Amino acid sequence: MAQKKSGTCGLHLINNDRDCNSCSLPRKCIGTNLDRSQTDSITGIIRKRGPYKPGETIFRMEDPFKSIFAIQSGSVKLESSLDDGTPVIHGFYFSGELIGIEAVGDVQYQNDAVALENTWICELPFQQIETLCSQIPELQHEILELLGKRIRYTNRTIVQGRYLSADRRFLLFLNDLYQRKGIMTSDGRRTVTLPMTKGDIAIHLGLRPESLSRALSRLQEAGIIRNRSREIEIQGNEEVLLSALWV
Repeated sequence: MAQKKSGTCGLHLINNDRDCNSCSLPRKCIGTNLDRSQTDSITGIIRKRGPYKPGETIFRMEDPFKSIFAIQSGSVKLESSLDDGTPVIHGFYFSGELIGIEAVGDVQYQNDAVALENTWICELPFQQIETLCSQIPELQHEILELLGKRIRYTNRTIVQGRYLSADRRFLLFLNDLYQRKGIMTSDGRRTVTLPMTKGDIAIHLGLRPESLSRALSRLQEAGIIRNRSREIEIQGNEEVLLSALWV
C-alpha cells in the first residue's frame, strides 16, 4: 500500500472559465473529433486546478474515484508501493494526457498521482463525463480507445519489457517518450527533456539505478544517445534508434 505523503496542502485555484475550443495544447485531451457544441458540453463541466508544485499529490491511492484529470501543463507520475514497501512507478504523463482514467470501473484510485514540476490540471467529474458519453457516442468511443492505448502501453513497456536487457528497456522507454514529448531543435537535434529523475526511470523500468547508469553509458559509447543530466539527445534518425532496439 502506498504511503501517504505530506506537504500537499498548497493553494490550488479553480477556474471554471476554461474553454476547450481555445486550448493552447497542440492536441485536445479528449473530444478531438467533436463539433463545437459537443466540445462546449465538456467545457461546461471542467474545473481547472493548480498549480501543483513538484512533489504535491493530485489524488491519492484509495481516494474515492470521482474524476479523471487532463494535464493542461506540467507532468505527473503515477506511483504506488508493494506490500514490502518497494516503490512502483506505473508511468509518466504530460500535457494533453489523461490521468485517473485507469480507475474507471473501480470505486477508488489505484495509485498516487504526483506532480513532477509545476502542473495545472483540468478536472473532469466522471459521472458527468459518463452522462455525456451516453449522449455523444464519439466521446465514449474515444475514451475506450484511450483505455485500450493505456493497456497496450503497459503491456509493451512493463510486461514485455521485463524480458529485455537494460539497454533495450531504456530504448523502448526513450522511443515512447520521444513520440509523446520529444522535440527537434532548429539545428536538427532530436532531444527529450526529462522532468523525472533517472532514479524514477529506473524504478519504472524495474532496474537498479546502477544498471540504468551502465546502460546509458553503453548507449552513449555506441553513439546512440547523448546523456545529459535532464536531457537525452537521440543520435541519428528514428531508424537508427529502432534498429538498436531490436538488434
